[in-house]
Amino acid sequence: MKKLFSLLILVTALSALNAQKRIDIFTLAGNYNFMSSEYNNDNYEAAVMANLVLPIVLKDSSIWYTSIDYQYFSVNNDTTAVSRKDDFNLHGIIFRTGLIYKLSSNTNIQILFVPRYMTDFNASFSESLQLGGVLMFEKVKSPTYTYRVGVLYNQELFGPYIVPVFYLDWSITSKIKITGLIPVYGKLYYQPNENISAGIHFIGLTTTYKIHEPGLENYYVDRRSIDLSLFTNVHLFDNLFIEARAGYSLTRDYGLFAEDDKITLGLPLVNIGDDRTRQNNEFEGSPFVQVKLLYSLPIK
Repeated sequence: MKKLFSLLILVTALSALNAQKRIDIFTLAGNYNFMSSEYNNDNYEAAVMANLVLPIVLKDSSIWYTSIDYQYFSVNNDTTAVSRKDDFNLHGIIFRTGLIYKLSSNTNIQILFVPRYMTDFNASFSESLQLGGVLMFEKVKSPTYTYRVGVLYNQELFGPYIVPVFYLDWSITSKIKITGLIPVYGKLYYQPNENISAGIHFIGLTTTYKIHEPGLENYYVDRRSIDLSLFTNVHLFDNLFIEARAGYSLTRDYGLFAEDDKITLGLPLVNIGDDRTRQNNEFEGSPFVQVKLLYSLPIK
């Protein structure tokens, strides 16, 4: 029982928490974006996302952490009257594994290896494989305030992508919370009771996918999204929750580039040495809805 308690405390280093101090072990989400263009109001992005967390407690109370994400995006975007449609079916499998090492009772360091397989399932494995990692330091300042600082790295198809990050888990009051890995995601929410919470959520992601379709054998897709939404999270029964979001994608873009068209360095909101030539039209922002099921274990 002692090991289980230690596990639940330490896994919070990488797992999403809600206001009830629960750890999301498995999630399954569906997302739909109502995209439109000057020529077609039937454009869309449909997505399915799943995540599984598998931690192992070591003898020194450190954690060997493993998780796997699967993401699927189906896109139809007819942006002009004469050119071909931007129809993409993209898959992402993201594997995270590594050590969350306990330095003291209130500090730890996280070192994770993060390979990705980002593809349309037509491109070869070697072309679709991307290598990356995570390095973070965590400090528990009090029972209501924890922060982390670190860096995320991934070798995207356009070149190296580095994201300095700051994590915050702060209970402002007993009912108002802020959590987030800035600038990747964040939540500000209010929990009036143990069965429901609601608030504001944002997420910003950059990912690249190798594609290999007729006429597009030597190209990749650069997907960028910044979503802002309202959400509510409801306890259904036992350890099962449902979360609904509705909002607007400030950016929801799928840039098409030749595989040898690179940049010097990618950073959040800016690219250094980006002289790429885009092969398709720019996508526009759009409203979206999302529904997510969560299997979440409590910390007693």
